[in-house]
Amino acid sequence: MQIRPATLQDIPQLKSLYQGTITHINRAHYNPEQIRAWAATGERITSLENKIKSQHFYAAVTTDEQITGFASLEDDGELDMMYVHKDYQRQGIAAMLIKQLYKKAAELGLKTLVAYVSITARPFFEKQGFKAVETQQVQLGEVMLENYKMVKDI
Repeated sequence: MQIRPATLQDIPQLKSLYQGTITHINRAHYNPEQIRAWAATGERITSLENKIKSQHFYAAVTTDEQITGFASLEDDGELDMMYVHKDYQRQGIAAMLIKQLYKKAAELGLKTLVAYVSITARPFFEKQGFKAVETQQVQLGEVMLENYKMVKDI
């Protein structure tokens, strides 16, 4: 497994991974209506293109270029996205990705990282030293989802 910058050519795999993770992994903590609304955001390809172009966006890939996870960091220290393929959970991929984000944060001279984290992902981020500072309600269309604003000083 290696970490490399994501490219626009990765979008079909990124979209599939994103939606598959939400529909299979996050359903443990969110109801079907919430899952449908959240997974539907994966259809916004232009948004994903913009993130790849403007953020520090990394993909974890196998030797045959299958994407097993991805994560992105904004210049201001917001960890925007982090998803691991539903079939590659608990294999250290998120840890590899977050180490890459820490390295980039250090290069950028950032002192604090901020992440908006699902109920499902909260334990991972806590193990990484992030602290929940706020519980939030996020509206996706007519549906509300709970998540956490988490911070980490680096």
